[in-house]
Amino acid sequence: MIVLGIDTSAYANAVGLVDGKKVLANSQCEARTNSLEKIVSHINLVLKGAGLTLGEVQGFGVGLGPGSWTGVRVGVTVGKVLAFSTEKPVAGVPTLAALAYHAREESSLICPVISTGAGDTVYAAFYRSQAGAVTRTGEYYVGDIQKLIGMIREPTVLVGDESQLCNLWPHQAQDNIKIVPAVPDGSVVARLAAIRLEAGDSDDALSLAPLYLKESTARAFLGRYASKN
Repeated sequence: MIVLGIDTSAYANAVGLVDGKKVLANSQCEARTNSLEKIVSHINLVLKGAGLTLGEVQGFGVGLGPGSWTGVRVGVTVGKVLAFSTEKPVAGVPTLAALAYHAREESSLICPVISTGAGDTVYAAFYRSQAGAVTRTGEYYVGDIQKLIGMIREPTVLVGDESQLCNLWPHQAQDNIKIVPAVPDGSVVARLAAIRLEAGDSDDALSLAPLYLKESTARAFLGRYASKN
């Protein structure tokens, strides 16, 4: 199944094409300002580079965030328009899940991290990998990265933008934590969407919406996680 994936949650627009497990194309384009025209132009370039037309795409994957709120909204809008105009299915993919997928070969706990852009506050979640797939084990987290690190009691892989993680957590002294550098990737979004779409699981394009996380989520997350450790 040929699926086009887009993620506009970060400083670069990510667009990728997959056919099953095969990556046909993958591209990132710096986006100081996101616009529908810029993203559509990027998509057209990726399709042209892969020798495909939009009509040959069988489904779409869209990164839902969290991340840049404006960027995510624009990307989701593009995904909805593509799904409506082509009458093809679409599947939303949380950006944290797409980041966690980069560490799918790890046996440790996986914790993708995205800066909120406000001080030391981050978006995060914990995932486990099994048979090449990643599954979230609890609620999403929004809060201070030091509090998040302080809750970790087992070997854990932090996944995210390496420069952001080093700035947010400059004193990396815990032996049970390692960093796997990764940024939003269009081909990963496409692959995770393809898994859902091939199983007949798609989202309603009309109701597809960005994943909006609020800091109140952090209190519930910390309370539940602390009670288990």
